Amino acid sequence: MNWFQKFLAKIITPESDSNSLLENFTPRAIQVMALANEEVIRLNHPFIGTEHILLGLLRLGSGVANNVLIKLGLDLEKARVEVEKIDERGPDRKITFVLPFISRAKEIFRLARNEAKLLNHTYIGTEHLLLGILIEGGGVGIWVLKNCKLNIE
Repeated sequence: MNWFQKFLAKIITPESDSNSLLENFTPRAIQVMALANEEVIRLNHPFIGTEHILLGLLRLGSGVANNVLIKLGLDLEKARVEVEKIDERGPDRKITFVLPFISRAKEIFRLARNEAKLLNHTYIGTEHLLLGILIEGGGVGIWVLKNCKLNIE
């Protein structure tokens, strides 16, 4: 079982509230969340936040959101540096499990779902996650975009 299958097995269970959060996500959008979890583990953070979702979007290397961010001049390394300036690495510890989403991350999912509905899309893709980050307007994810001088308008 690869890391992605392990991630899916841990988050998509009947008793998991994350199951309903990720409902109608495209495979790429779910993969973004798995990559966000890996970034959390890399940074030794205790939760998945907006910054980790942003890093997941960049790390994916494809998709609408990734293409937009790259065209605006943001790459993974620049974003990682900025995340670590704002939200330093946590203490060294071995984390190998799926971490919880903070309330801002859950709000991004809700906003992404709303944007998909407004666009008459039956799925939630990477572009909707990026729109969710922008509309939510707070959290470390948006600070990274602003600090990297991206025009978020």
